[in-house]
Amino acid sequence: MRRLLAIAMVFSGMSGATSDAHGPAAEHRTHAAGTAQAFRLVVADAKAAALKIFDLENGQLLAALPLASPARLHAGASGRYVYAVQPEADEVAVIDTGIELGSHGDHADIKISAPALLSSRLRGVRPSHLTHDNVRVAVFFDGDGTAQIFNEQDFVASRMERIQRIQTGVKHHGVAVPVARRLAVTVPPAGEGLPDAIELRSEDTPKPHRIECPSLHGEAVTSRFVVFGCADGVAILEMARNGVVSRQLPYPASLPPGRMIRRMTGASGFTFVAGDFGLHGMVIVDPSAEDGDFQFIALPARRMDFNLHPESGDRLFVIIEDGTLLGINPLTGTTEAQTRVTERYAMDQSTVRPRIASIGPYVAVSDPRTGEVAILDATTLGERQRIKVEGVPSDLLAIGGDGVSH
Repeated sequence: MRRLLAIAMVFSGMSGATSDAHGPAAEHRTHAAGTAQAFRLVVADAKAAALKIFDLENGQLLAALPLASPARLHAGASGRYVYAVQPEADEVAVIDTGIELGSHGDHADIKISAPALLSSRLRGVRPSHLTHDNVRVAVFFDGDGTAQIFNEQDFVASRMERIQRIQTGVKHHGVAVPVARRLAVTVPPAGEGLPDAIELRSEDTPKPHRIECPSLHGEAVTSRFVVFGCADGVAILEMARNGVVSRQLPYPASLPPGRMIRRMTGASGFTFVAGDFGLHGMVIVDPSAEDGDFQFIALPARRMDFNLHPESGDRLFVIIEDGTLLGINPLTGTTEAQTRVTERYAMDQSTVRPRIASIGPYVAVSDPRTGEVAILDATTLGERQRIKVEGVPSDLLAIGGDGVSH
């Protein structure tokens, strides 16, 4: 995994970009040779049906947008759009963040405009997990066990007739993931509880390929792999030259017993994923390694949230129950920086706790109790500013980058 991480770090510096300006002039920072950069933070409220978008550089409020109910935030396929999943309202809304990044091989273009709530809506019973590849987005609806899959450009243009609908037959807490030209979707359990398997479906294959995954919960897409968390290990789908290949890896004896991955995330251009492993631990998994190269990271206290930097991949941020933010090197498992960001939070299910997002030179931490979001340096964890969001800020999503502004 060390070799793969080093290679990926070279390529991660090539990503990025944003644009020509409708937003505040202060945000459109133009540099030499016509380059510009912009970074924005989307903040959802735990109690209110609304979200706000801020400039990460100066903390300026760029937009306050109404929703149908409180939402969880998910990035989309292109990086330009953010999806607000609203299970209480049975719908998914899409927000144009106003930052459009385009790669042209030797450089990236950036276009910057004002953020906006688009008119397109996805409706279904209790939407939950949202996943994507570079083109398609898939949303699973727990309330009836269905999934809706669409090309992102079709959806934002309101071409709703092109949405594909998948049935699993039984309502359950599941997930659907685009995999090459196929779709991986959870198989409903025989009774109550979590799914125990995944089916890899395609229109040209009448019988789906089944992959066992007891108590499936948590998935991540990274490089050419899709990884699922299971009670006894991980299930892996690899997009290989000869098609999609599946395999299962057990948790090694070196990991603490009685735990499983329940949530995981990857970074752009990397093969490894970072996942939780009990409240007191994290685990790094390299699906390209024959044995998964599982690396356990012990935490000094119970974890409230974690975030892997989506571009560099060399920074894993974890906030623990006393409000301390840890900056961990996932390559070595060592804590390279730490700082106290919030006061202590209760760990019961009714408490809204801090969340983390990162992009470029920034890491953001919400403080629901004070109605603030702390913006810190992603390397040193030095505090840059605190944004007074008001309300109960909870879920965060950071987007942006730099590029050539034409």
